[in-house]
Amino acid sequence: MPALLLLIPSLILFLSLFFTYKSLASYKNGILFAVSLPPHAIEHPQLQEIQKQYNKNFNLASTVQLISFVPLLFLAQLFAIQIIYFFLWIISVVLIMIIPFRKAFRATLQLKRQEQWFVGEKKIIRADLRAAQLKNKGAASPLLFIIPLGLSLLLTYWAGTQEEQLYGVGIAAIITTLLFLGVVIMQRRSRSIVYSENSEINIALNQHRRRLTTYQFFWLAIFENLHFYLLALLLLNDNEPMASLWLSVVIGFSLLPMLIIVLVYQRIGSMRREMLALDGNHIYSDDDEYWGNGFTYHNPFDKSVLVPKRVGIGETINTGTLTGKIIMGGVVGLLAVVIVGVSFLAVRSELSSPTLTINEQEEIAIQYPMYSYTFNLQDIQELTLVDSIPSGVKSNGEATSKYARGHFKLKELGKSRLYVYKNNPPYISLKLADQYIFYNDIDPAVTQKLYEQLQQQLQ
Repeated sequence: MPALLLLIPSLILFLSLFFTYKSLASYKNGILFAVSLPPHAIEHPQLQEIQKQYNKNFNLASTVQLISFVPLLFLAQLFAIQIIYFFLWIISVVLIMIIPFRKAFRATLQLKRQEQWFVGEKKIIRADLRAAQLKNKGAASPLLFIIPLGLSLLLTYWAGTQEEQLYGVGIAAIITTLLFLGVVIMQRRSRSIVYSENSEINIALNQHRRRLTTYQFFWLAIFENLHFYLLALLLLNDNEPMASLWLSVVIGFSLLPMLIIVLVYQRIGSMRREMLALDGNHIYSDDDEYWGNGFTYHNPFDKSVLVPKRVGIGETINTGTLTGKIIMGGVVGLLAVVIVGVSFLAVRSELSSPTLTINEQEEIAIQYPMYSYTFNLQDIQELTLVDSIPSGVKSNGEATSKYARGHFKLKELGKSRLYVYKNNPPYISLKLADQYIFYNDIDPAVTQKLYEQLQQQLQ
């Protein structure tokens, strides 16, 4: 299962990058390799050679990345190495699949300057006052987010009262909702785009774009709250139907938001092309210099934090603004913390083992980072040595093919703490008033000795 859960996001990332960068070799909306070009430039033999070389290099890079993913599937017994390899593979995919595009971008931009293929007006940010005043008419109001935020708060209260460890699910829902709200606020504050000399066209296209994108994030906030509710239910119920639903939830709630975003931006692009084709007064702006490497936007003269992407769909951050710099720095910093933190925890888990000791005050202490637990000997209602542990789900802990440690909900037993090496019987089972505890050592003889020691102390 862990390998499968790593495979799903890896496949989604790879396919997203593959189709995004593969499409850049086609001339669309006056853009090729994120460089604005006039239509007649496409016939230039040197530009056609750049396209041919790009396709060759990109196919090679994609093949290499697919082959390099295969070892990940065979590292299930080495969880720490598997996680670190996974992060390294993700980073390499992003970096290596960009290399052919950046080479094509630089070559195309150099050829454009050499041939003086300038499109429209340079370094000018056009303004349409009527479009600017009416741009947010019909867009989703930030007040609408009271609904998903209320759902998040209710989830936090409900999940926390059911199981203390599930407060984290509710907090994650609140943070996700606030992030979507922040994106909507930034979209509403961004400048209107001037597409045409016709003000009515600009008003219609700006309102259409903002209506679709802001309501998209509103419904995504509702959708993701439903996702977190299902996750909480999965963690609270260990029955067979809920367990079989787990994989469907992971796949469905990974793919459906992406599908919604793709459909929304396809609709926006379709309307823009249709209206501008009928209008005939399209304004072109040659702003390649603000797209430093083809996919990041840095324009200190543009006060919009979010601008339409040239590579892929959606919006990108304008790092020429102070807010854009803060957001980009925060995103990079957060990713670094997550990658380093998760890798550190994975390595520590591989190198650390739980220890069970009994002190002179008849206290039993199980020591393990983050999941240590101490209780009194007289709290034990039942002590047994078993050869198997009921199946269940993790509510807050670590679970690999090799070990399970932390908080779990087990079938027929309910709330439990596990400190076990899987498929390595026997296991010491301790029944307390409010939960079960399972413990074993990697050496069965040590587990047997600890069990006898506990049995003696109880007698």
